[in-house]
Amino acid sequence: MKIQLISALLCFSALGACVDQADSTDDSVTADPRIATNGLVPTAIHPNSLANGALNGFAISGAKGMEDTADHRLFTAYLVGCALSTNQCVSSTYNGTTYTYCGVVDLAPAWTTRALTQSEIADVSACVLARANLVGMNVQISIHGDNAQLGCTSDELSYFNLEEAAFYGNVFTSTAGAKHACNGVDQVLYGDTIGDLPNRQCGQPDPNNPGYTLCGFVFDGNCADICSKSSDGDHYTACGAAAANVETVHVWDGR
Repeated sequence: MKIQLISALLCFSALGACVDQADSTDDSVTADPRIATNGLVPTAIHPNSLANGALNGFAISGAKGMEDTADHRLFTAYLVGCALSTNQCVSSTYNGTTYTYCGVVDLAPAWTTRALTQSEIADVSACVLARANLVGMNVQISIHGDNAQLGCTSDELSYFNLEEAAFYGNVFTSTAGAKHACNGVDQVLYGDTIGDLPNRQCGQPDPNNPGYTLCGFVFDGNCADICSKSSDGDHYTACGAAAANVETVHVWDGR
């Protein structure tokens, strides 16, 4: 059975009341920040300048397109959730409404005091890309990577044992082709036939748009062909042009 969800940490509040994201979906995580749901439609991901300075409410409300729509507020929530820790929240006011975005994964907790480093940009970006979902469906995933916050437990390996895809790139830049993915070994082997693989599409090639995934990310091929694995075989450490900051997603096998 799936690991039980016990808290809804990545959410934003409107007018002081905590609500389920912008689209009223339940974006919950377990006590382990590596296990999270994903409901971010890929079209909501857009370039922004937030990485260039300390993260605070003024920076968020002053950045173009971070809070003007429900999808953009959801994107902001995912950025903050991937970067900050569970005891960090940032509030901003947009058009008279206050939104509070809280951390989850803890990949760049110092962002509240300074600009992101290039490594942090890549870590946060990979996390956001990993949590995108073509149809905005919330599916529990396990994110693995080199960052210490993405270490994996034995229970996690047992329940989330299908390798779906790996993600890497930059969600902050306007440079074309900056968001990348490759197809995981189990997705290639089984296709959309078992567990939660049918509910995850962002690492799969788009037959109608060669060179890109169904979510519009650059498709670099099958992960097994282009990536190097960690010494324990748990996740990929480099894929194609990405020498580091790759994050590998595993999903539930349906048992």
